[in-house]
Amino acid sequence: MKQVRRVGLALGIIALSVILINSCKKESSESVAIPEGQQRIRIRLSDNPINYDAVNVDIQQVIVQVIPDSCRGRGDNNNNDCYDDDEYRCSIWDTLDIRPGVYNLLDLSNGADTLLASGLTIEGRINKIKLVLGTNNSVVIDSVSYPLTLWNNNRVWTIQVRGHDIYEITPNDLQLWLDFDAGASIVKVSNNRFVLKPRIKIFVPAQTASVKGKILPKQAEAVVAAYTATDTLVAIPDHHDGRFKIRGIRDSVATVFINATANGYRDTTIMGVILHRGQETDIGTIQLHQ
Repeated sequence: MKQVRRVGLALGIIALSVILINSCKKESSESVAIPEGQQRIRIRLSDNPINYDAVNVDIQQVIVQVIPDSCRGRGDNNNNDCYDDDEYRCSIWDTLDIRPGVYNLLDLSNGADTLLASGLTIEGRINKIKLVLGTNNSVVIDSVSYPLTLWNNNRVWTIQVRGHDIYEITPNDLQLWLDFDAGASIVKVSNNRFVLKPRIKIFVPAQTASVKGKILPKQAEAVVAAYTATDTLVAIPDHHDGRFKIRGIRDSVATVFINATANGYRDTTIMGVILHRGQETDIGTIQLHQ
């Protein structure tokens, strides 16, 4: 009996040791020291959706333009060696680590996002982001897949970054959120032809507001839109439980319009929804009626 207890104790110690080792590995991998003179950049991807079955976008590379700290401000001294029109000549383009391939944007709605790219760059100001797209793009509508052609065969799309677009975890550990507006990015040329002209904006959850709620019944196939003085953002409630979330709202007041698209249900409008930066406003459960 004592021998059994000793074996059990030994196994327990081994198991605990494995857990602690794995835990330490995970912690160390998430808190790897950033070398002096460099910064870590993480770029997350989310979606402002459209009422299709899928929007598949082939993302192959993410490249960032950084203005090194040693370069910044030279333009103020009339030194034109550091910039040329809209970008500094001394800027550095760095390619971040990415899992290249097809991303279904509709998986990234209702508050969901994914880590698209990350990596180390020279320390400095992030000025632009380039997305390099592949050709394996498509939309799925009523279970039928259609090719999604790139606008003017343009594979590279550039996004301007401003200071307020960046969330500082620490001064040299930075994070950005890209909102890929699927609804505004797809141009329907004909019944069977669609073109992708990406419209992407940057938002920081801590600096913008969110609105969430639940729309019932699912048979109404509702589409939710938040209108503000400067923007319109859309969500499609979850098919199973009717929950929705709209993020990245920059204003303090919104009108929430619930468009019931099926089975004779009536639309509903909620005026004057008060929003707070860095917080979620819950409008509760909205029951639509026929």
